[in-house]
Amino acid sequence: MAVFKRGGVWWYDFLTAGVRIRQSSQAKTKAEALHAEALRRSQLLLDTSRRAGSAPSPLFVDFAQDEFAPWCANEHQDHPSTYARYMRSIKALGDFIGQRTLQSIDAGLVERYKLQRSQQPRKNAKSRRCVTPAGVNRDLSVLRILFNLAVRLGQASSNPVKGVRFLPENNLRMRVISRDEEATYLKAAGPLLRDVAIIMLETGMRPAEVCHLQRSDVDLQLRSASVRTGKTIYARRHIPLTDRAYEVLRSRVLSGNGEWLFPCPFDTNKPVGEVRKAHDATVKRAGIKPVFRLYDLRHTALTRMAMSGMDLPTLRELAGHSQIQMTMRYVHPTPEHKRRAVRHFEQSLARTQPIA
Repeated sequence: MAVFKRGGVWWYDFLTAGVRIRQSSQAKTKAEALHAEALRRSQLLLDTSRRAGSAPSPLFVDFAQDEFAPWCANEHQDHPSTYARYMRSIKALGDFIGQRTLQSIDAGLVERYKLQRSQQPRKNAKSRRCVTPAGVNRDLSVLRILFNLAVRLGQASSNPVKGVRFLPENNLRMRVISRDEEATYLKAAGPLLRDVAIIMLETGMRPAEVCHLQRSDVDLQLRSASVRTGKTIYARRHIPLTDRAYEVLRSRVLSGNGEWLFPCPFDTNKPVGEVRKAHDATVKRAGIKPVFRLYDLRHTALTRMAMSGMDLPTLRELAGHSQIQMTMRYVHPTPEHKRRAVRHFEQSLARTQPIA
């Protein structure tokens, strides 16, 4: 597929069924010309299918709504947040793909989506930062899953995402907060956020895992908490509690009336949805620079556990990871730990230095 400009107007030029189509798109911009070209290709494919007497390829938006969304809701009925994230990706993909048929979507179109999505400002981001590579890759993953379903249902002949390379992600941008930062943060946090943060810092649990803790998940006698749901069997685990984590959960078990230990402020029959906005406001109010994300509290906990000498198999179990390689992404020695390690190395050399 190709578009070119002639006399201030963009034209498209492509082959379909061995026939060359070269026409003016009547568009003034390249983006509009690409859109017109895709629509023209879809119409030609639709006409070809009708003449051949076969069922036409469904439109992307129709397949996403009629087939993929119900399938996704059933597959992830125990994980509504996963379903919601998939639907956000479908919305972004639909805004770009529009009324194209599944059969007209190829790797070239996916590459253009990847480029355009990478240059879009993040929604509601005051800094006007663009969508992250991780965000673009999540969309591509959903598109790949959608086409795998379409192929199985006989609605598409191939998956155009198969040959598309995902963007490299910066997985090391998370950081470990210091003890001083922790104290400043907890002092500025509200009661609910402070308790969530303490549990994350003491257990390494994910934010959603903490927010969805129920009274029956905490065993005060054994001083442990259970994570009963997760994407994999490894996410479902029992976590021994430190003294500080035990006191927080014990207080909530004994003082609360409902089943949820972190209930929604507006409906105690539901767990709190999220505390990310409260976290962002707390970091800003506390004046912590550089800022850190709520998820960095988990990163901090796992790193502290590793730096304490905890073996990786145990750390993997506590983190709820399926592979140690995943655990290694969360383990980065702090500058202080590396300095202590070098001093220890230097001292060991001095002790083994031969006497002249």
